[in-house]
Amino acid sequence: MPRFLVFLVLLPLLAACAQTAGNEQVAKALRENPQLVFDALARDKAQLMDLLDQAVTEREEADRKDQLLLGMASPLKPELSSDRIFLGAASAPVTIVEYSDFLCGYCGQGQSTMHELLRRHPGQVRVFFKHYPARPGSLEPAVVFEALALQSPEAAWRFADLAFANQQSLADGTGKGVAALLASLEGAFKVDAARLKKDMQSPALRARIEADVAEAKAFGVQGTPTFVVNGVTVRGAAPLEDFEELLRLLGRGDAPVAVQKP
Repeated sequence: MPRFLVFLVLLPLLAACAQTAGNEQVAKALRENPQLVFDALARDKAQLMDLLDQAVTEREEADRKDQLLLGMASPLKPELSSDRIFLGAASAPVTIVEYSDFLCGYCGQGQSTMHELLRRHPGQVRVFFKHYPARPGSLEPAVVFEALALQSPEAAWRFADLAFANQQSLADGTGKGVAALLASLEGAFKVDAARLKKDMQSPALRARIEADVAEAKAFGVQGTPTFVVNGVTVRGAAPLEDFEELLRLLGRGDAPVAVQKP
């Protein structure tokens, strides 16, 4: 990091400490002779790096929170048709719309985070899955998901979990990966294979996926996964703690329910 940036980061901190202690002369000396800062810290570079890391982390956290507050002031409004499947309670006060790609590794992480958030906040969160198939081969599983949803929402969600867990086999471009996943659903769910094949050719179904992509682009989505939480954008595979914080900011941060994992 350039020396002048180090000075900009450290000087306000040191000067503030000096002023808090009531020592105006020390604060003045630091402002007039910043070399004192470097001379003092040159003997302890580890301390310097710790201070810089802390300052950068605090700045990034403040910027992230500012962006969340801005999003709350001007919330986005995704279109949610009544026939669209979702996870969670229909009356949940928090709605999350997830723009995702079945061949995106980070999207798999994001989906796992959504499952955990639902487990922690039963009845408080519902999650809609929308498509942003930007990678080669990712359109087909998106079509399969929507076609399955017409028959069995449970089968569609199970397919989604399997797709994220088997991305390598889906990415070979032969279609064998999708066929294998569908075969694994047989017996567990009542899926009419003939109807599924017909629905996968439906122009309305493909138009829905195209509408998802258009909406995502209109919202400024540039990569997956991207989440819209009660109108507030969360970009990337953010950790669970970020979503918990946003729930608190939204006034929905009820204490998470302790759930025993299988």
